[in-house]
Amino acid sequence: MNDNDRAWYEMLVPFILSLRLGDYQGHIVVISFGLSQRKIDILRGQHVNVVLAEEPSLPVGRYLEVARLCDLNTGLRKIALYDADIWFPSETFDLFSLVEGPDIYVCKDAFLCNFVTDPLIGPLRQVHAQMVRDEVVHLYGGALQAGLIAGTAQAWQDFAAHVRECQSRVGTDFRVTYGLDTTFLHLWGAKERVKLLPETQNFVTKHGVMEGRDAQGRIVLFSASGPIRGLHMTTDIRFLNSWRFYSIHGGHALRAGQPFALAEALVAPVKAVPAQVEGAATAMGFEILSIDGEEGVQWHAFRDSDGLSIVGAGNHEIRFRTTRRFETLALTVMYLSGHPAPIRARIMIGGQEMVIGKDLSQSASLTAPHGTEVFLHSESLPGQNCKIIWILSERHALLQ
Repeated sequence: MNDNDRAWYEMLVPFILSLRLGDYQGHIVVISFGLSQRKIDILRGQHVNVVLAEEPSLPVGRYLEVARLCDLNTGLRKIALYDADIWFPSETFDLFSLVEGPDIYVCKDAFLCNFVTDPLIGPLRQVHAQMVRDEVVHLYGGALQAGLIAGTAQAWQDFAAHVRECQSRVGTDFRVTYGLDTTFLHLWGAKERVKLLPETQNFVTKHGVMEGRDAQGRIVLFSASGPIRGLHMTTDIRFLNSWRFYSIHGGHALRAGQPFALAEALVAPVKAVPAQVEGAATAMGFEILSIDGEEGVQWHAFRDSDGLSIVGAGNHEIRFRTTRRFETLALTVMYLSGHPAPIRARIMIGGQEMVIGKDLSQSASLTAPHGTEVFLHSESLPGQNCKIIWILSERHALLQ
């Protein structure tokens, strides 16, 4: 794990919180590739072990760090290396019951991507390309996913020896570029030293996520192969509310996630209402009563044919009232694509409250007499810096 704050909030915190919601009883270890001392202290204070990496490069170095853990802790029997952007929708953790013997275990990937062969160079490039592409697909029925690698201590030590041997050929057979870690994994697979796990252990959403409810009405994510154990929130779907840990376990995330926050949990009145927000609101027929926000909060407001749009970044509350009668006052809530949405959002119009769910957009409307008060509330973990769009209109802005 590197020191990126967004990765901290959107990857590592959901990983830890979701794992602890289930029946997993083992150790959690974070391999630090440059984590700040503050983050290290937070993790250790929350009973998460932190190991300072000796390898300079995270993608390939993590393999060797796991083997080093096995060397230093002779009591370790089995260990799983996860990408931090995986979280655990199921309360059942049964991975290690599937892992035995001298080979490592992975899941199949949805596609055989070009980055598996991109690192190959030199006179043996075509030979190696055939190994990582044709031989692996023939043996396993598809590409191998490097987001989860599990094995016994012996399996990890054998795999690490292979990785070190490959590293010695960088500049001859390999170049350092994105995907090099996956290339090394595929070469190990071509030697038939990899076994497959059920796709549910490291589920890639291209296979199709289905949603249901359990007997208590809680959301359950499953696939054609059964309940999803580990959901891989790859870059392209990382912030889709349908599958975010924060969307499905919002109340728990806000409570249990507080110790991991990188900022103080303080929402206070801003010194002055932003002129842009006040001007656009006044022109629409609203009087701003108060605006509160956490440190670093930002707003952007504009008017167009859809009405008044306010984009808010960071935890905030906005109170205003109408300065005229609205026969229809419609409020639409939307999220920015490719950016995390708040964990909890709610609106109150004339004393009627609505909590916003995980859909991409939701709306409500009513008749609002002069003096109707409106309250907007956006909440995430302190410092998480999530964004939301509030659209106030005299009609449903998105209806055709």
